[in-house]
Amino acid sequence: MSLIDTKDNPIPDGAVSGFLEMNGRIKLRYAHWPAAPGESCRGTVTILQGRAEFIEKYFEVVSDLRSRGYAVVAFDWRGQGGSTRLTRSPARGHVTNFKRYQQDLLAILKNVSLATYPGPHFALAHSTGGLILMSCSQRLRTMLDRAVITAPLLAIAPRDWESDLTAGLRKLLRILTLGLFGRPQLRATRPSTSRLTETLGFGLARICAWTFLGRLYVPGGNGKLTLPFEENRQTTDRQRYHRFSKVLEEHPEIGIGSPTMSWLNAAAKAMKSMRQRSAGPEMRLPCLILGAGRDRIVSTPAIEEFVSRTKNASYIEISGAEHELLMEADRYRDQVWAAFDAFVPGLEADLVLDQAGAE
Repeated sequence: MSLIDTKDNPIPDGAVSGFLEMNGRIKLRYAHWPAAPGESCRGTVTILQGRAEFIEKYFEVVSDLRSRGYAVVAFDWRGQGGSTRLTRSPARGHVTNFKRYQQDLLAILKNVSLATYPGPHFALAHSTGGLILMSCSQRLRTMLDRAVITAPLLAIAPRDWESDLTAGLRKLLRILTLGLFGRPQLRATRPSTSRLTETLGFGLARICAWTFLGRLYVPGGNGKLTLPFEENRQTTDRQRYHRFSKVLEEHPEIGIGSPTMSWLNAAAKAMKSMRQRSAGPEMRLPCLILGAGRDRIVSTPAIEEFVSRTKNASYIEISGAEHELLMEADRYRDQVWAAFDAFVPGLEADLVLDQAGAE
């Protein structure tokens, strides 16, 4: 499958696409672009997409990076986009272990990014892509110079109705036990993670993975590829949302629906590994991590808490933004790119280096 070109989402000029074969069975779709014509190359950025995403969704981001003087590499994780599916039902978002994703990343960096374009090499990762990068940052320290991560999947955000459900269950427990149990705990802030998902969902996912039921959708999941804009929790930008939704409507073969129980189990293990006390100090790759102030998909407080445990990451929160910061309205995207430009060596860094060389 080559790249998909649509009227509202054209392929940026200069694209080269192909497939990287993994172990003779898995094929990863990738694409790469040189820096924009007339721009001196300042390095290479490899994009690490989130769950259920695809290369075409990042065409605007590719153009933004190329105009800044970067060569760009993008690819689809196994099981999504134009890469090999892992179940007979192509709409299921499935994987059994996030180490498989780590293998994808290392293979793309070695065989495409590092083999095709000059350094310095950077990563721009989002959500699930951020979790994958952070979980193998020690190995990436020799392959990447820096990384910018938007809304990494370190914990699942609580839903608005969870607090009401918890309060109702506690009230029922107080009635049944004549007030002995179910008293509300004193809390100063809203819970930072979805307790319902982590207590029940993670446990159920583990059981399903052990009992060969791992390919079932998560509870309430299905093969739907898009939702009405009013129901989305990804972005406040209607135009961008409709643009990538239209790609899926016209080419459903690159989309996937809800994740499977095995995917949730694998994600749970990866998220929990980042909560270990050693995870922060072991983060050796210099990173800028951006959180979304109104994120309803991943937990922004959990991201901030992780950054407080590592010396090699800094944190910025984009107030008012939804989960997909790179697909958000311009008033939010402009802040993301300003942070990117300040962190990733660009014009100012080049001037400093030139001055140092002259001295």
